[in-house]
Amino acid sequence: MSFVPYSKRKYEPLGPKSKKLIERIDRHSATNYSPYPFVVESTDGAYLIDPDGNKALDFLSAYSAVLKHRHPGVIEAVKKEMESGSDLVSRAIYSSRFADFVEIVHEITGYERVLPKSDGGSATDSAISGLLMHGGAKGIKNPEVILTKDYFHGRTWIFSSNATFDPDQVGRRVPRAPGVVVVDDTVEAIANAINENTVGVFIEPHKGEGGPLFSNKEYFLGIRKLTREKGIFFGADEIQTGLGRCGYYMAWQEYGEEARPDFVTLGKALGGGIIPVSAVVGTDEFMRIYTPGCDGSTFGGYPQACAAAVASLKYIRDEGICDIAKDLGDYFVKSLSGIDNIHVENRGLLIRVEIKNADSAKPACLEMLLGEGRNPRVFMKHGHTNEETRTAYTRIAPPPGAMTKALIDEAVEKTIAPVLRQASE
Repeated sequence: MSFVPYSKRKYEPLGPKSKKLIERIDRHSATNYSPYPFVVESTDGAYLIDPDGNKALDFLSAYSAVLKHRHPGVIEAVKKEMESGSDLVSRAIYSSRFADFVEIVHEITGYERVLPKSDGGSATDSAISGLLMHGGAKGIKNPEVILTKDYFHGRTWIFSSNATFDPDQVGRRVPRAPGVVVVDDTVEAIANAINENTVGVFIEPHKGEGGPLFSNKEYFLGIRKLTREKGIFFGADEIQTGLGRCGYYMAWQEYGEEARPDFVTLGKALGGGIIPVSAVVGTDEFMRIYTPGCDGSTFGGYPQACAAAVASLKYIRDEGICDIAKDLGDYFVKSLSGIDNIHVENRGLLIRVEIKNADSAKPACLEMLLGEGRNPRVFMKHGHTNEETRTAYTRIAPPPGAMTKALIDEAVEKTIAPVLRQASE
């Protein structure tokens, strides 16, 4: 029987229960996502489990949100707070868990002050607001913040309306937010864009959604040096790259302490996959712009979220997640080397797989997850395609706390490598 390309195949849910649930969801859900037709009923360690009993290795891990699925220590910390602590407490008063939270974030990151938020988009939005408020405090009538192409900082209006990560978003629904300048992702382009209105530069150390695409020391230190010389702020979005994912508490640490940004945004892994938690953390100089009433969040810093974050950070530290990510990431890449028309690169357990001569990596990802007889099934997310070179990207980002070399070997030998070989022919 001749081989049918994955792009020509139709992929269906793996069982009747999953199919029925998808029908229920599609009947009433907004259509702002186009999910793979796999339904998660439960999770366990590195696995997603559907209602029909099918299992898939989670090599996206909620964009780095988990040490492992249902980490018992994080669950126990939240359960304890729910049973004997407090529920939603306004930041109009103090709480014990918030004290624990700000202290361990300071300990892990080395930054003086912490602004808690509830999700990545709200953290990056507050970071941009902080930059623009600094401009106002300096008497700049029309302050500007520089972003770079292929970034992804969430889908709040200020980012979506200026998106170059997904050009179809730009101006499609709403007018572009003022105060944002988007330039090519080079030190030279950033330098040329700086003027008397510029208050800061905000980038991702490595672009997660854009590939992932990885920076290098010359680039990162070039921006850091430039912003110091110009007297403007430099911020790094570590929501996807931080807290162990790339082998460091924060990905910028790969380049040494001299690379330290003025502020960083954190999220995803901060809540351990149990409760959404995010934060802006930074130097006292940058953070002092947040005065009473200028920023806030109903769920930012509430006790249960703080309990989850404190537990997550302790386990990231105590379980050596940074070292695990480095070791297993390099092992994963070595396991995938030598496949024709496939190039693999990583920072820790954030891994980019390039498929040459492909219009999209989605068919290959669908085959790994839903292909007939695939065992183990593997869930990873397709990225964007470089149309000029016909190179499609997919991202591998398994939960470091649940990953082992044995699981990597099984996934690569039985599923990932065979699919990639056929997808790249």
